[in-house]
Amino acid sequence: MRKLAFTLILLLGFISGSATFTPLPPELDGSMMPYDFEAEDSLLIPEGYTPVHISYVARHGARYLSSPKKTEKIERALEKGASEGILSVEGEKFLAFLKEITAVSKGRWGLLSEVGIAEQRRLGSFIGNSFPELLKRGKAVSISTFVPRVIMTMYEFNHSLEIPNHQLELFTSSGHQNDSLLYCFATFRDYSGFRESGAWVNIYDSYVGTHVSPLPAGRLFKPGTENDTKRLLDLTMEMYGVLQGNRAASLPAPTTEWFSEEEYRQCYLASNLKHYLRNTPNLIDPWCAPATSMLLERIISDADKALADGDTPFNGYFGHCETLLPLLAVMNIPGCYLRTSDYSSVESHWRLQEISPLGANLQLIFLRKGNRVRTAATGEVSVMVRLNGRHIAPYPGAPKIVTWKDLKDYWLRRIASFSRPKAKIL
Repeated sequence: MRKLAFTLILLLGFISGSATFTPLPPELDGSMMPYDFEAEDSLLIPEGYTPVHISYVARHGARYLSSPKKTEKIERALEKGASEGILSVEGEKFLAFLKEITAVSKGRWGLLSEVGIAEQRRLGSFIGNSFPELLKRGKAVSISTFVPRVIMTMYEFNHSLEIPNHQLELFTSSGHQNDSLLYCFATFRDYSGFRESGAWVNIYDSYVGTHVSPLPAGRLFKPGTENDTKRLLDLTMEMYGVLQGNRAASLPAPTTEWFSEEEYRQCYLASNLKHYLRNTPNLIDPWCAPATSMLLERIISDADKALADGDTPFNGYFGHCETLLPLLAVMNIPGCYLRTSDYSSVESHWRLQEISPLGANLQLIFLRKGNRVRTAATGEVSVMVRLNGRHIAPYPGAPKIVTWKDLKDYWLRRIASFSRPKAKIL
């Protein structure tokens, strides 16, 4: 992999000539931004409290592009342009660039990258080393979807969790049996139908048409040879969809060779809106929340059982961006839930790269007063919440630490307000 990446760097230097280009800001990679460890704050357990359980919900780590479909559409368009003699010098360079990305990705489509493996080892080690008394024995029970990158995320995390805790027993489950919990965006008929062709499509297309520039794709063709604005907008978003994944795959970061920073930002804003419309409960989607509430119910019941039994210090739930985004919204984690029809303002209140970057995770840390980890199921339990390594309030207006009873009651009231969607046979 490193040899291929190095070859790509050399190639890019060759085809770019002597021009100097500036890397584009990583936060504009949106959903493909690798986990930012620099943004974490210190873990602070309040004085007088002892951790008694951890619930950990995570998105898979950094990965290669999900499939050849990510490059095929624009590659076909550029190859057709080359055969017709209408590609610009920039178009020829970008076509060569795409072929190198395809070569690097071959056999690795959708898999966890070296960046993602390193992320999960670091995240698992942090949890494993931060709670030595809690995790020195007992069961760590984790479930994941059937997707290989998610399974590998779970295994890499759990392996690093266990290294400093040799007596911890690991129990893992991956596969379609977990679909209704972690893959609900495809499991429930109404919700999956909405995600495929719901009311969000026209809103998104209108936003792209008025906010995204066709110039990045337009520069790939000779002047006057490609004037279909809609097609150029589609190709510009396809370019963004490829470039935003470079850093996650250990490839050279996207630069101003292909997009100005403002052009790249426009594409990020469109992508941010698309995720908001398709993957969170909002004014046009009544199915997302009830489909996701089943996972929240499971997290609650698993925590109750663990607190009662005292022998399961860790529960892990490993899924996708589409798993975490709706769950955090249903929980009403601050900054993760928004209901608005002013779609131009979404990014001011709801930022995908802050909520669910690659490797995103939610930690629910359960606490009891006193200095004994394993006690009888007595005494009030409190909860502190960390999202992507930062302490946050469990819901708007709440203190940083709340009783488990209050938090559970709050979530159950939200769940009760949703009706169940229809199941879909996969």
